[in-house]
Amino acid sequence: MRQSESARSLTRRQFATLVGGGMLALAGGGLFGCTPKSEASANVSKTVSCDVLVVGGGGAGVSAAAMAAGAGANTILIEKEAWLAGSSSLALGTLYGANTQMQKEKGVDDSAEDFLAYLLRRGGDKLDRDIQVMCSEEFGKTIDWLREDLHVPFKGTLSLKGTDTVARAHNCKNSAYDALSAVTALARENRVQFHFGMPAESLVVDNGTVTGVLARSGAGELVQYSAKKTIMATGGFCRNPEMIDKYMPDYSGVYTEVGVGLTGEGLQMGLDIGADYVGHGGTNGILACPVEPGQSKLISTKAMWVNSAGERFANEGGQTHDIYYQVAHFPDQKFFAVYDQAMYDALDSGLKANFDRGLKSGVFAKGDTAAEAAEALGVSGQALQASLDAYNEMARAGEDTQFKKKAANLVPIEKAPFYVLTMGVCTHGSFGGYHVNTDLQVLDTSGNPIPNYYSAGEVCCGSFIYDDYPSGGCGLNWSYTSGRLAGQKAAAAAAQA
Repeated sequence: MRQSESARSLTRRQFATLVGGGMLALAGGGLFGCTPKSEASANVSKTVSCDVLVVGGGGAGVSAAAMAAGAGANTILIEKEAWLAGSSSLALGTLYGANTQMQKEKGVDDSAEDFLAYLLRRGGDKLDRDIQVMCSEEFGKTIDWLREDLHVPFKGTLSLKGTDTVARAHNCKNSAYDALSAVTALARENRVQFHFGMPAESLVVDNGTVTGVLARSGAGELVQYSAKKTIMATGGFCRNPEMIDKYMPDYSGVYTEVGVGLTGEGLQMGLDIGADYVGHGGTNGILACPVEPGQSKLISTKAMWVNSAGERFANEGGQTHDIYYQVAHFPDQKFFAVYDQAMYDALDSGLKANFDRGLKSGVFAKGDTAAEAAEALGVSGQALQASLDAYNEMARAGEDTQFKKKAANLVPIEKAPFYVLTMGVCTHGSFGGYHVNTDLQVLDTSGNPIPNYYSAGEVCCGSFIYDDYPSGGCGLNWSYTSGRLAGQKAAAAAAQA
């Protein structure tokens, strides 16, 4: 369902203006002019040569560089920002995988075969089976590599995600930066050369073979990086509205919180030389609070959630990604949370301050009745009150007969005054990109590998994810797994060149 232009602009305006410092604003910028080069421009200031060149400094790129250098390849990583960036620097830090050492320690009986069956049920059956097999076998190995070999700290418990019935979610102790820090240390130990502030502008192509990239320094100098093998790991394109409109039109207008560098030029460079695109219009997303970025605690599972018609639509304690898809396809891409005074009183001081900011800005409303608060936001007060009355009746009985919400979250909302909070959705990644094979080689539109060209991470995740998220942690593990394998494959091929 494609929403109207007016609805898109309203959503963007509401969410972009309410958070201090502009953290929720959509970054601008159009498609990049990545014209393929058959030879280096006459304006090149210098040429730098290596065995393996990695473009992009997120989890996928740093993993690829670390593994390539560890295999003996002279490796350079270029990153357009002045720091290691990408989605993996911002994620919560869940990695999904099977048959891990930690599962064995916790008594979880699992196998790659069972994991494969789950991935196939979650859309993998519509994609290249060999990629799904690779992920089912390698995701657990990546977790073991991070935990056992690189000593990334993980929480002591495993968790369920998606519709899975097996605990496969392994959670970094603090955030995904735990893993990024560890692979960065490995890359430095393996003598990877990091060149920051060096955005790539185009691929260098000689008779159909990728031989490196042209990049521009902060001083404006055009540098030609010549490499035996090039790995593109520049992430997704959620900060490129034109690419979202083209490849994921159902999510046009949804604001994003991904890293500022995820603007899609790495993908466009390959498409310009005939790389195949695979993707089916999906995105990775979370529920969003307009007065607090990230996984806001104001999006409470103990609240009642309704759509703009005032009707309850989901188990508020259900899977965030599944609810995201529902809300993202609502015409206005919004939902509303109902609080009472008892819930407000239970908030800490920081959350109360943000809550009060929402009231002041008009995206939250207060009333003596829930109906009154709803009407202030343009939601049917009569319908919302009926939904709340039914909800409270189920809460007092201790059973949600409508959406099966857990009893621990099913608490009556009945102490006046009442509050209705506008909520929305936020993209945290794009599900589409290069078509790759199990060697992480980029394929052209005829299905043939483009010589010397590899990819890893979100820029090629459409090869693994169909149109929605199989489970939380699959995207992050795809980045580290594809990076790890791409580095190994590219280094081995470079040694034969």
